[in-house]
Order: sequence, then structure tokens, then C-alpha cells
Amino acid sequence: MLYSAENTIDEYRKNLHQRLVAESNLSSRYQIHLRRMLVVFPCIAFGVLLSLQVPKGLPSSAPEGLRMAAPKQETQNVEQVRSTGAVQPVQDQKSQNGKLQIKPEAAYAEEPPIPGYQAYMQRQAHMSDTEKKPAVQRGIYLTANSTGNDEKLLWEFANLEKSKSTALVFDVKGTYVYFHASAPLAEELGLVRPAYDIPKIVQMAHERGLYAIARYIVSKDPSLAVLKPETQIQNIYTGTGIGEVWVDTSNQTTLAYNEQILRDLVTSGVDEINFDYIRYPTEYNQSAIGLTGDEKADHIEAFLRMARNIVEEQGAGTKLGLSTFAILGWNFPINFEPLGQDIARFAQFVDVISPMAYPATFAEGSYYNPKRDPVSRNYYLVYRTLQGYRELLGEDAWKLRPWIQGYYVDATDMIDQMQAVYDAGLCGFTVWNARNNYDPFYKAMTRVEIPENCL
Repeated sequence: MLYSAENTIDEYRKNLHQRLVAESNLSSRYQIHLRRMLVVFPCIAFGVLLSLQVPKGLPSSAPEGLRMAAPKQETQNVEQVRSTGAVQPVQDQKSQNGKLQIKPEAAYAEEPPIPGYQAYMQRQAHMSDTEKKPAVQRGIYLTANSTGNDEKLLWEFANLEKSKSTALVFDVKGTYVYFHASAPLAEELGLVRPAYDIPKIVQMAHERGLYAIARYIVSKDPSLAVLKPETQIQNIYTGTGIGEVWVDTSNQTTLAYNEQILRDLVTSGVDEINFDYIRYPTEYNQSAIGLTGDEKADHIEAFLRMARNIVEEQGAGTKLGLSTFAILGWNFPINFEPLGQDIARFAQFVDVISPMAYPATFAEGSYYNPKRDPVSRNYYLVYRTLQGYRELLGEDAWKLRPWIQGYYVDATDMIDQMQAVYDAGLCGFTVWNARNNYDPFYKAMTRVEIPENCL
């Protein structure tokens, strides 16, 4: 064979291939096992996929990475997506005519036989604009560890005062109870793990003119779910819990456990309790949960009624709020079904509604089109979310105080989000950063102009 570069490379490749095959040769017994594995493993994987059957458009419920269904008119075509460099489209789902829909209020018109709740509703009817304070607060969130760290807490207090911020959100209950609660069931289960002295925290906040908000995780409670399996959301096919993470908010043990904790929390002096993870999970097979969106809302409402009644019985004036998915303001009918968060229905029980309007949780290229919307992505996504919520809530829209994104941002990003809140006709917001780093927010607060009616 005449020499050529191609022939030499080809021979070298063949020799290398033969040597690798010889060196990696398996015994006949291992080859038999390998063949069996190659047949069995795909079957197992296929079976697992069939058993899960998670519906499209219902991804993981991670708070900073959710992707859910946008209305069709908010979804760009392929060329628009390419023009913005987006690589992560979402499933195209929409409601009828692409418009927001709300079920008739008559479906929820039954008067609850709770004296405390009735007293609350009577006061709501006569509430003046000057008394609607919770929704105008501007603040940050701290973990239980940060709250219990005196140096960190004082640092944030100082920055809040300098930046004309008015509120502090801090964790009081998650997997454990983070303050000294005398709740019998929580103590019996060993779930009271104090990280700070809550009366002291509230006093320090009030001395600085700050509004104290207790963040209270409701449904995602793995400790209670494991220690009291009867509280778990049930799988209708097996009759057992669907997972050791989420609890049924209407379960009697769940209600009793939380009622005891809330009674102590209400008397601690906090200005507001913000209920987070007050929804149904999206990561499980929805048919196994076996509940419609309305039935899920019934279960959540049982919890809200209980909480409202405690506040009214104690007479402490504690405000109640709940955090909700931003996507409900874009396409309510589809996203309501898995979540059970009927915000218009729940508005009667709470003083604040906080959609988690984090731009990072919206899929790139599917909600924002720079060719169509001559504003920044951060501004548009927050503004559009709040406009959708205003349409859903109607006369209760004044209760809106969104969460905005304090992670993966700079000061300009923060200004865009805050300006979107103000332009939507609202005054308040709370900033979420799981690492509690708020330098961009504090810088932004020195540059943004707060509307006069919001001061």
C-alpha cells in the first residue's frame, strides 16, 4: 500500500481499536450478566416512568426555579425565542381565549359560623385607607439562623433604617419551630428548636420603627409528616401517604398541631404572620392526589379559617398574609388546579397577598419579548404578574404586597422590579434572598424614588 496520511491514520485507528477491545475483554460469564442487565434496566426505567406520569406543565415546586403554564399570547414563536438567546421554552397552555377566568363568587358565598371571623369581616367593611398598613411595607427576609445571629441582625437593622425600608421577615416555622413555643404536640414530638428569643426580636424591630413579619411554612412539613403519618396527603390508590413531605392542611392532627403553635405566635407581638407553602405539591401524580382544584382550596381554607379565628379570639390585631405562585396572575385556571391557591376566595381571610414575582422563575423566551415590550425583563415580568393579580382580586387588590427577587441581581435589576411595583399602583414589597445578601437592594433604595403616597 502506498503511503498516504489517510492510510496511516486509518491503520493506526484500527490497531488502537483492536488493542482497546483486547484489553477490555470480559469473561463469558460477565458478558452474560451484562447482556441481562442491558435487557432488564431499560424495562425498569420504563416502568418507573409509567408509574410517575407527572402531567406536563407541572414541574418541581422549588421556590426559585418554577416553570408553569403561560397563556398562549405570552409565548413567543421560534424566531422570537432565538432572537433573545432563549433556550428553555415552556409547554404552551392557555385558558379559553387566553384570558384570566375566575369562578363565580356565589360558589363561596356560604357564611361561616365562626364568631371571630364574622367580627373580622365587619371590621373589614369599615376599614379606612389609612388603616391598610400591611401592604405598604418594604422589607427583607432573614433565615432563622440569621435572625439568631446578633451581629447579622444588627447589621441588617442598620441597613434597613438607612435605606428607608420598613419591614423584616423572619422564619418562625419550617421543618421545626424556631421560637420558644409551649405547643404541647410540637414539644412532644421534639420539634421545638428555638433559634432566637422572639419577643426580643420583635422589640428590637419595633424600637427601630420596623414592621415584624413571621414567615410560617404550612403544608411542606416533613417532620410532622414523618412523625404523624396520618397528616400526609393521601394517595387514593394505595390509601397511604403520597410522600413524607407534604401534609393535608385540613387534617385534624395538622390543624391541632398548627393551632397550638399559632396561639403562641400571635401573643408574641409579631405584626404579621405570612403563610408560605400553603398549597398542594406539583411534583406528585395529580390523579393519585384525587382532588380537584376546588377541593384542594377547601382544605387550605380550613387552615385559614382556623388561623383567622385564633387571631380574633386573642384580639391581638395580628395581620395574616399568604405567599402565592406568580404564575396564577398569568394563567389562573390551569395553574390553580394543581396548586389549590384560589387567591380571590382566600382574600377574605387575610390582610396581605404576596405573589412570588421572581423573574428568574419565568422560562426564558416564553413570557417576555423585548421586541414587543420596550422595558426590561425584570420590570415587565413583575408588572405583568401584578396586573394579572389585580384583575383576579378586584376590590381586594389593595392587599397585594409581592415578593421580588433579591438573588442573581444588581442594583439596576432591583430598581426595575421596585418601579414595576409602584407603576402597578402598589406601594409595598418584600425581597427574597435565601443567602440573606441584600447589598444590591440597599444600593437600589438610595436611587429609587418612593411615590409620595407610599411614604
